Amino acid sequence: MAEPELADLIAKEAIRTLIQETAVLLDREAFDGWIDLFAEDSEYELVTYGPEIKSRMTWWKAKRDDLKRVLDEVPEHVRDTGLRRHLVTPLSITISDTSATAESHFVVVRTDPGGNSDVFATGRYEDELVGEGGRWRYANHRCVLDTRMLGTGTHVPL
Repeated sequence: MAEPELADLIAKEAIRTLIQETAVLLDREAFDGWIDLFAEDSEYELVTYGPEIKSRMTWWKAKRDDLKRVLDEVPEHVRDTGLRRHLVTPLSITISDTSATAESHFVVVRTDPGGNSDVFATGRYEDELVGEGGRWRYANHRCVLDTRMLGTGTHVPL
């Protein structure tokens, strides 16, 4: 295997690991660790398509620092006591020097305190990444929802 091919393979595996780590940290509600996956001037975006207006709708768009402030306040909110599990499948990763793009599909399953599980949300992640300090971080982590009717607990990222 040629050296550039090996470097590309290693970078793609690092990005797959980042995507899986994102899911684990959200499931654990380890928001400080989740925020650390974002570059300094990065952004989180939660969007869906509104058939009524025939357009994409932005439900949440925040820079990293604003997102951190919101997540620091989560313990003060009335919370959904169910557990959420993210099942994420990276589909494509494209590397270009110190930047990359990735698309992944996801399903979030919610289990209520009684042990009943249902699909909470489905969609895809459209990610722009940047290589910083020997690791990959999100420059833009866009969550594009298929699900439009979300229940309790929507004040935390998906």
